[in-house]
Amino acid sequence: MKNNYIKLFALVVLSAGLGACKKELNVFPTTTEVDGNVITDQNSARVVLNGVYYRFADAGFDRNKVPSIKWTDLNEDFASELSGGLVNSGGDDQVYTFEFTATNNTYQADGIWNYGYGIVNAANGFIKNVVPASGVPAAAKTEMLAEAKFLRAYANSELLLYYGQYNDPSSNYGIILRNEFLTADNINLPRSTVAATYTSILSDLDTAIAGMPAQNTAIYYANTSDAKLLKARVLMNRGAAGDYAQVITLTNDIITNGPFKLDDSLKNVFLTEGFSSPEVMLAVQPYPNETYKFLYNQLYNQYIVSDSLVSLLKNDGRNQWMYKSANTPYNGLVNELTKYYSGDPVNIVQTPLSEDCYAFRLSEAYLLEAEAITLSGGSLSTAKTLLEAVMTRAGAGPQELAAVAAANTPAALQLQVVEEDLRNFAFENGVDWFALRRLPFLLVQKLNPNIKLASQLILPIPYSEISHNPVIQNPGY
Repeated sequence: MKNNYIKLFALVVLSAGLGACKKELNVFPTTTEVDGNVITDQNSARVVLNGVYYRFADAGFDRNKVPSIKWTDLNEDFASELSGGLVNSGGDDQVYTFEFTATNNTYQADGIWNYGYGIVNAANGFIKNVVPASGVPAAAKTEMLAEAKFLRAYANSELLLYYGQYNDPSSNYGIILRNEFLTADNINLPRSTVAATYTSILSDLDTAIAGMPAQNTAIYYANTSDAKLLKARVLMNRGAAGDYAQVITLTNDIITNGPFKLDDSLKNVFLTEGFSSPEVMLAVQPYPNETYKFLYNQLYNQYIVSDSLVSLLKNDGRNQWMYKSANTPYNGLVNELTKYYSGDPVNIVQTPLSEDCYAFRLSEAYLLEAEAITLSGGSLSTAKTLLEAVMTRAGAGPQELAAVAAANTPAALQLQVVEEDLRNFAFENGVDWFALRRLPFLLVQKLNPNIKLASQLILPIPYSEISHNPVIQNPGY
């Protein structure tokens, strides 16, 4: 198991310069070469940084050893199983039913851990080796360091939000902060406090906000608005004194001053426009000719839309395209997931955008600002305007919009915001799961009755970690 941590994980990268990217994908040199004199100039620095991005995309190989972007496994499928929006058609995988334990854990629950620390270690390797590289111009180095710290902050925020007591800044149950490239000497570290974890994440994000461009060379490279939105997401989930005010400032700045705009139609984002949509802030680029996501969603129907999400979309226009009732060859009649697929759900042929994935969209900024205004005692009317702007473009029906108009208390309006998170970000980037947990626990259980205990809102530290690094397990496991 130690080898999994000591390795930088083979860095999968684009053969790229700063301004353009070739489509061929290669495996970057081994750990020894990465932890040495690999970065000599601006071009080699960008190639190594691309490797960190491809850890972010969860690049790897499918079961047939075909290069694939597997963002969908953890960020789309796993997160939406937890929130109750998806079901594994192959039977109980212990995620949807919350039957996983500390010693009998699921691939996905361990997967988030390995995914997060894979990004962290790759980012640390890049940071370690680019800082002393005299051949990289100062301005380019500052920008690339900001991107690397954004990616490290993203990974640490995922680890904290899944495995730490993220909503209690006084808790000792943070994550293992690994801010140096792993060696045999620093592999075993204790858990940091939640407060220390937040300090580290927010410090990286402040560096990213200051150093990244307003728009990068491609939509799959991060920009300053992405860092502001991630900071708002992190602060929203911490919910400490002053955090909601910061969320409002950050999201309002993104909405008012950033280069991104709400799309006129949410359906068009996923089925016709893709990465060209004005509200896509950070995308996850698939390999050329990839079929991984299409095969799992359409051919095998590995994950299907749950009855509870169908009920939530009952009077909503999204029930016409985000899923379709189809009699499939493997699973019979199911609610097939078609959020990314514009073709026939039975006579399937891959469509152009079926492999695309989305890490950040502007709709999240609107919903975070609406929720922060609501919870901070601000104007419910202002919060409703933000919420309605997202819902009308998404295709919400008259009954959903009437429920928003009738929500005249902060608690009632927060529920409306979270229900829109569940609809808008289902099977996308984990926002549905993070938003659900911000509700009072009795409401969480009402929306997802499979969650039996509040301790289940946090995953157990994987046995694979504890078996070689005896950190303290989360309460309840």
